Amino acid sequence: DQLWKEFDLSIREFVHFLTMTFGEELIDAWEALDDDGSGELSEEEWMQAVINIGFFGPSKVVFALLDQSDDGQISYDEFAVLEKYKPERLLRAAANSDSSESGDDP
Repeated sequence: DQLWKEFDLSIREFVHFLTMTFGEELIDAWEALDDDGSGELSEEEWMQAVINIGFFGPSKVVFALLDQSDDGQISYDEFAVLEKYKPERLLRAAANSDSSESGDDP
């Protein structure tokens, strides 16, 4: 249980870094990380990309947690799991934005 709490904290710190660096849309962070536009990042590409954006936290741990398929690559779909780790204030703001966009305005 304590180990999972450490992993969870590592992910939350990474997401906080991404939102502070790239803004609320994680797709912007993904596009910066996936600089060759291949749609996937190997662990080697990941390690270099996070250094390039200035993140010095436990990036190998974050990679391992994101690589749900355990194929040594992270796709955008795997990366998008980070959405649920955004701070509550960002999640609420996104929900409010979504509901206002689906209004009855002509």
